[in-house]
Amino acid sequence: MLFINYKKGYITAKNGGGILIKEKEIKQKLNEIIRQIGNTRDIRQAVGRQFILRNLSGLRALAVLAGNLDLNTLSGSDGDIRFLFIFSDALNKALGENVIKLEDYFTKPEIKKWANYKEFKLQESIYPIVFKDVARIGDKIWQTVLTAQELHKLDTNNLLIYNLKTQRNPKITVAGVQINLDKKKINEIKERMLSGIQYPDQLKLNIINDGVSRPYYDQRNKTLTLNEDCVINIFDGYHRKTANSLAVWENPDLKFAWPVLITHFTEKQAREFMFQINKQKSIKREYIKQMDYNCPENMVVELIANESLSELAKVMKDDDSYIKYNRGLTKKSIIAKAVKENYEKQLKTSINIRNVADWIIEFTDYLMGTHSYEFIENPYKVKEESVINDKNMFYAYIALSAKLQNEKNWRALLKEKMGSIDFSKKNPLWENIGLLDCKDAAKTLREKLYNLFN
Repeated sequence: MLFINYKKGYITAKNGGGILIKEKEIKQKLNEIIRQIGNTRDIRQAVGRQFILRNLSGLRALAVLAGNLDLNTLSGSDGDIRFLFIFSDALNKALGENVIKLEDYFTKPEIKKWANYKEFKLQESIYPIVFKDVARIGDKIWQTVLTAQELHKLDTNNLLIYNLKTQRNPKITVAGVQINLDKKKINEIKERMLSGIQYPDQLKLNIINDGVSRPYYDQRNKTLTLNEDCVINIFDGYHRKTANSLAVWENPDLKFAWPVLITHFTEKQAREFMFQINKQKSIKREYIKQMDYNCPENMVVELIANESLSELAKVMKDDDSYIKYNRGLTKKSIIAKAVKENYEKQLKTSINIRNVADWIIEFTDYLMGTHSYEFIENPYKVKEESVINDKNMFYAYIALSAKLQNEKNWRALLKEKMGSIDFSKKNPLWENIGLLDCKDAAKTLREKLYNLFN
């Protein structure tokens, strides 16, 4: 796990399985509670008051409650662990009950150190944020320059949020989804900045367009003003902004400036923008393909992914790292390919694309609901002895959904088909057709699966 030590200006690795597991567990517990309570005004205010009582800014906590900051992107730094403690304590007090037993997740020295933690003076609000010398270069697109110190101020106030939904190649570990930080790369950038040989290449920030945020551009004064409703995502330049803070800690008078592109996009538009950028970069082809929304099958997958109650959406992930660490069952690329091969003739219009997505959601909800132990309750235990939730088996399920799409008694037919198949790994069929190989199914295997379920 990465431990970012800003004050000393370096990054070290933090080992210890116990620390890792406890961090994973507290994040899971907090996420569970947040899902249950929702982002209600009373709770936001109560949590914010607890941070103010400690002379701390509550912006980071409010971003977590609003779903704008994923807890899994927090590092294992002392500051981030302290935030988890104070946030947990604030939730307990806001809810009026001990929903999080702090002693279960934090050591006695940590509890003693942070129970009464308070900054010497109240942190001043950074809002409104005013960017100067801003040029409008397109609709909801601006360009400016930030000094190293200005970027550092945004960073240390936790305003530059890493949004997993608009990022490429997140790091998947046993502790969850992490920011894919390369500590060597960060230190190299920092040293180049301090040595005066780093070239200022463009950072990209996105003010999430959620229908609430209203960045104001003053054409006359060339300023862009952000209020507290504006959530800033950094979707290109996370390593550079991290290196920048390390460099400023070592040299507060550092002379350096970054060109910055600022957009006001929805998450979908931000992903499309990243797709455009990524076509120029060397990243996993898998990510590039699934971000291309000119392909109707990707639009189907996106509609499924955006349906929060969909059982398929919950287990459909970006790449094999999620599956390796038991955080998903199949991949978006598998579903997309299966949709293309089984529904291609239907994906000619927007309404048909939506209809296919809705049907697949309904079909897979029923499939996984009638086999809840295998897909929902204990899927990773089941995987040890069965192929029923193997990632490639979802090719077959999508094919079966296409076969049963217009059948009035499709539920009965689905039950009949599922009941007729021995999914045990001891069944020689699976080894014979090559399903037990953990690779993505090649065309031959896909055809065998399609035939089996037809």
